[in-house]
Amino acid sequence: MIVVARLMGTYTHNLDQQNRLAIPTKVRAELGDSFVLTVSPSGEDCLLAYSFEDWDDVMQKLIDEEPSEFTMIRQRMISINTVRADIDAKGRITIPTRFMEKAGFREEVYMLGNGYHLELWAPDKFDEMLSRYKDFTENQKTYFYK
Repeated sequence: MIVVARLMGTYTHNLDQQNRLAIPTKVRAELGDSFVLTVSPSGEDCLLAYSFEDWDDVMQKLIDEEPSEFTMIRQRMISINTVRADIDAKGRITIPTRFMEKAGFREEVYMLGNGYHLELWAPDKFDEMLSRYKDFTENQKTYFYK
C-alpha cells in the first residue's frame, strides 16, 4: 500500500455550545461529507478522523490479525470508541460528549493533518504531547508546530 500524504498542515477552530466544530474546506475535500471519528487507540488524549476508504484499510489490518481474545477485545474497544461524523450544511460536525471529555476539549481545537488521517487535539494536550518529544525534536533538528 502506498500512503499518500493527503492531509497536512494545522488548523485551529472553536467549538460552539452544541459541540460543533467547523472542518476546514481542504480537509473536507479529503475526508468527504461523512467520515469516521475515533478516540486515538494509542491512548493519547486526541481524536482521529479517517475517510471511510482509509478506515476500511485500518479495519482490514485488524481483521487480518491472528484470531485471539486480545484481538477481539481490541476490535471491540475500537468499535465502542468510533462514530460516523456527518458534515452539516455549514461545514461542521458534532462531537459526542464522551469524545469531548476524553480529548479534553473546551473551546478551541487544534487539527493536525497527519498523512491519511486528521488528529484533533485540545491545545493544552497538544502542547503536552509536543513537550514529551522536545528532546527528540531538538536533537533531530526537526521543527514542529511551535
